[in-house]
Amino acid sequence: MLPGKKRKTNIGVGIGLVFHLLELILVRQGIIAPETGMFLWAFAVVTFVWGCMNYAEGKGSSKWFGLLGLLSIIGLLGLFFLPDRHKDGK
Repeated sequence: MLPGKKRKTNIGVGIGLVFHLLELILVRQGIIAPETGMFLWAFAVVTFVWGCMNYAEGKGSSKWFGLLGLLSIIGLLGLFFLPDRHKDGK
């Protein structure tokens, strides 16, 4: 996997997961309104998909495979099984 894409993948997927959990907790506890939670959720989805797009591109596939990130963890798992055409990092 390409080093620059690996960093972007970790940032995007990590922030996306954190904001998904944050939104879930804050809405369920009644700390924020569900309408506000939708903004957190949308930010989380966009960030997560961006990270997945970098993951697909870093493995040498089309970045559009990153749209599998819309399926959340299942999509990320699908991307994991894509062949890595940049195993040597080049």
